[in-house]
Amino acid sequence: MESRLKDGFVAELKSRCSFTQIASKYLELTKKGRTYWARCPFHYEKTPSFSIDEFEGFYHCFGCGESGDIITFIKKVEGLSFMEAVEFLAKTVGMEVQYDSQADMATIAEKNRQKKQVLKALFDTKEFYKKQIYQKSAIKAQQYLKERRINRASLENFEIGYSPNFKLLVTELKALGYDDKVLLDAGVASEANGKLYDAIAERLVFPIYNAYGEVIGFSGRILDSELDLAKYKNTRQTIVFDKSRAIFGLKQVMDAKRNNHFNSLILAEGQIDVIMLHQYGFQNAVATQGTALTEQHAHIIKKVCDNVYVCYDGDSAGQKATYRALDILQNAGLNVKIITIPNGQDPDEFLKKNGQAGFQELIDKAEEVLDYKLRTLAQNSNMTSNQSRSQFLKNAIDLIKTLPTLAEADVYVNSIAKFANVANNVVRESLNNAMSSLNAKKDSPKELTQLAQNFSDAYQKADKIILASIIHKKPYIIDNVNLSFVNTNYQRLYSLLQSKKEQGQEFKISDLYDVFDFEQDKDIAELVNYKFSDNEDKDKQEYLNSLNVNRIRYLEMEIKDTETLYKNATDLSKRTELLNRIGSLSKELATLKSSFIN
Repeated sequence: MESRLKDGFVAELKSRCSFTQIASKYLELTKKGRTYWARCPFHYEKTPSFSIDEFEGFYHCFGCGESGDIITFIKKVEGLSFMEAVEFLAKTVGMEVQYDSQADMATIAEKNRQKKQVLKALFDTKEFYKKQIYQKSAIKAQQYLKERRINRASLENFEIGYSPNFKLLVTELKALGYDDKVLLDAGVASEANGKLYDAIAERLVFPIYNAYGEVIGFSGRILDSELDLAKYKNTRQTIVFDKSRAIFGLKQVMDAKRNNHFNSLILAEGQIDVIMLHQYGFQNAVATQGTALTEQHAHIIKKVCDNVYVCYDGDSAGQKATYRALDILQNAGLNVKIITIPNGQDPDEFLKKNGQAGFQELIDKAEEVLDYKLRTLAQNSNMTSNQSRSQFLKNAIDLIKTLPTLAEADVYVNSIAKFANVANNVVRESLNNAMSSLNAKKDSPKELTQLAQNFSDAYQKADKIILASIIHKKPYIIDNVNLSFVNTNYQRLYSLLQSKKEQGQEFKISDLYDVFDFEQDKDIAELVNYKFSDNEDKDKQEYLNSLNVNRIRYLEMEIKDTETLYKNATDLSKRTELLNRIGSLSKELATLKSSFIN
């Protein structure tokens, strides 16, 4: 989608946005010089280390290292995709999103029109259900809420509603001007025998929001067990609703996060669990929507927080769901811990019996992933059988042998030995053998040596100093110096700087976010976040030294290439010309090396 935006639109959009004005809706900003400071919204901190440079158009947190432009900020703070963040900002500043003229504009326009109609119908449907919950016809729903101890604040916070019958919703929406197609496209109505009816009829209704704060669908729970209807029913897949991406409680979490700055989520199984967790003060709770956790869910969660507590039901089904979710969450780059609820209870039951303090104890005792996996593996093994115990030891070693170092794996030796009732040295010997075998399959010594050599390459360090100094507009920068870079991203960046200069345009750090993907291009992110010393004279000397290193590398490569041409040349005059060039380059190289200041 990003490639379909009109060339220059993103730059114009960012120029129209006041970074600090938009950020002030999420942060309490304090100005010092030309920089604004606040507590970072992406990690917990007491002392502000999150800075915004309005002129350069980017932010940087000196605590967690996060940085980006206004689009990146909105993506992360609102949990949106790139295009969603662009649409959000365009709407904020009153701009229409402009697409590439090569794109199918008619198709895009029609899809956007359809989406707007669907979202409006969903909003009006939500408003209808909300009103019905207070009517006499909703007595069963009211009684259910009372029995589940869902208070008025939770009722309003989650905008819980009620569908009284199969007809009323359709009648009300048609009176508002909606036609059959829109109601079917939105998934709020279904069709039978040529007539429409409420798709979530005669149920308690929970609206589902996206991270954008828009209603995208509904989940309904049947209240009359005598009715021949499914107990739970969700909106079918539509242009805006996909169960594999839908997360219940996401809107409430995003609203709460703006005020509380929490840095973790509690992932529960059901809607009532989420509602009760919020009611008891745990406003960072969410649940997947009528389906097992997917990679898409994990990706959305990662946009909101880096830390997740998995808190599924304590029964066997909940344990299986937990085990499956762990790898998905970890593969998405999340830090995961597991809350285990005793006696097979769900969070709702536990909270009502033990209150907020009791649940907080469970959070404090939450297990790391490997601890949880080892414990559940042991619980599901028959340790009275030698064969089962041997299998447990093999499975346990397989779990920990992939840890980066033997020291990290050795931490679990005592636990495994205890579970299996064997001596520590038995487990340790098996672990040593397993890790030795695994390491033998890894990179050869030659490859590791090359990797270490590349990592410590002085040329790369010099290039980083040069480019960081340029983009941060240090006063000691020397213009009109020809530079070359081996790193592809560095060369792209340098070409961008040169292009801006030739066109007489002012370069801003925020321009980089239009060219590079900072999640992938870590080398460019390092330049933006480069930490200079407090001594400008020292930084200047490092910059001058780095210019020399850059030039030395260029000369060495040029001499090598010229020597190859010399060896292959047959024309005497050409060989003389090349030999003279080699001499000239070698002389400059020798001068540079002799004058190099350490």
